[in-house]
Amino acid sequence: MANRFKNVEDIRGHMPPKEKEARQQAQQTMFQFKELTAQPPTWLDEVAVTEWQRIVPLLKQEIPVSELDVAMIASYCQAYADVQHAQEDITANGLILTADNGNTRQNPSVGIKQRATAELMKLADSLGLSVYGRLKMNIKSDVKKPDDPFAKVIEQ
Repeated sequence: MANRFKNVEDIRGHMPPKEKEARQQAQQTMFQFKELTAQPPTWLDEVAVTEWQRIVPLLKQEIPVSELDVAMIASYCQAYADVQHAQEDITANGLILTADNGNTRQNPSVGIKQRATAELMKLADSLGLSVYGRLKMNIKSDVKKPDDPFAKVIEQ
């Protein structure tokens, strides 16, 4: 497994100046790619386009997404749509289908939903759309800490 990228500012301990400079340059190049446009690919269906329009602005706020990431983001959005469509079919037709001859079988949409959900979870982690994914990416955000009643006592 490759080492995860860590912001230069977050690295503790001694680092030789040459290595620090190299890491800072690598960090800056992440922001030099062509910025991601807000237009979703034409092959996405309506549900996937809606998800694209929801997540792209959020992604742009937190991580340096670029045109290089279009396929991954589009795949995430389409997987999201596939889960939704499969669930609609399961809701309409049930988990078990009965053939004209009386044989029963699992609704194929159950398998589609399981595979799409697995793909969705993998892509969400890669894009930082899950808590685990954001922790791996080491994204900084303003997280409000809960009020600690004992903190006031300790400060006095």
